[in-house]
Amino acid sequence: MSTINTNIIVPDVYSTLCREKITGKCKVAQFLVNLGELHGKVGETLTMPKWGYIGDAKDWDINTPMDVTQMKQTSTTATIKAIQAPAVKVADYDSEVELGNAINEAAEQQAIAVGRKYDTDAIAEALKSPLKYKLGAKNTVTQDEMIAILGLYGDDRDSADFDAIVISSLFAPSFYKMDMFTSRERTMTKDGNGIAVNGIIGYFLDIPVVLSDRLYDTTNTEGFILVMKKNAISYIPKENPFAETARDASLRQTTIYLSQFYAMALTDDTAIVVAKTVLPTGK
Repeated sequence: MSTINTNIIVPDVYSTLCREKITGKCKVAQFLVNLGELHGKVGETLTMPKWGYIGDAKDWDINTPMDVTQMKQTSTTATIKAIQAPAVKVADYDSEVELGNAINEAAEQQAIAVGRKYDTDAIAEALKSPLKYKLGAKNTVTQDEMIAILGLYGDDRDSADFDAIVISSLFAPSFYKMDMFTSRERTMTKDGNGIAVNGIIGYFLDIPVVLSDRLYDTTNTEGFILVMKKNAISYIPKENPFAETARDASLRQTTIYLSQFYAMALTDDTAIVVAKTVLPTGK
């Protein structure tokens, strides 16, 4: 009697499984704004829009025409890139005989790899922000410094307008000492609103504080802080992470490849503050 091989991996199903896992692996990239489907080829550049503020309302004299302001739009460019997670080989024996679920573990590890790449690219875009604050000492921040950092936004700093304050874990002891920091152990959602934030350790003035050790400058050997308002970094994917398999029937093994095309760019120059002792140069 013949036996059906139940270890065949369905790429579309595997891709969806990885996509769901990737979402839970990102710290900075979890706040990306998805602008839709990507059109173009790897290495090409595309334009992402930036909109300017139209100005405040003012008094209006009845029976006179209202002033009209043209919407102002600038733009930024992003390069379309191709990324790949390390390919993994799964043997039927591992799935059938060994303890654990080899396919699920493969999806988990490839999701971590892609999520970290998302974060690396998102952090690189965040460091292009013109808003910067020089800290007084490496890997330490005071409550007064945090208030000064938020002061760079002027009066436009309602907590609801922020995604998070993302910090290297080296700054965690500083935050735990602050009177304005509210620690919440294992907090995943706030006030039952169903919005999950990965890596949250609490709130500073009602803004989520998220840990990410990707925020580390190896050249200057220091961690840094990103204060992020909403809609700061835009992301255009070509597709969900694309899974392909190569089957070696002679060994009863399947190699799983996971790749993706996307573009990413800082699209709001007023949304992110970078805080560290040695500030990035340029824009």
